[in-house]
Amino acid sequence: MAYYYAVNTGKGFITHEENEAAHIAGYPGDVWITENTTWAPRVGAVSKTKEEAQALVDAELAGQVYPEEHENAGEQVVYLLP
Repeated sequence: MAYYYAVNTGKGFITHEENEAAHIAGYPGDVWITENTTWAPRVGAVSKTKEEAQALVDAELAGQVYPEEHENAGEQVVYLLP
């Protein structure tokens, strides 16, 4: 699994064909995970280690807490990358 940082530029950032060739999943902090080797260079995505990508996600979620109706209400929102 390859981890990338790239800012979504809108329509055409991920084409249907690219996603069909190898799923492209987005996460908080402009982190993307895919095995698509043509998409990343096309959009100028920067390769990251899993640890670097997780740090970007953590920074994006810093200070956010789960809402009252969530089982972890009031706790820091946490998301662990696959």
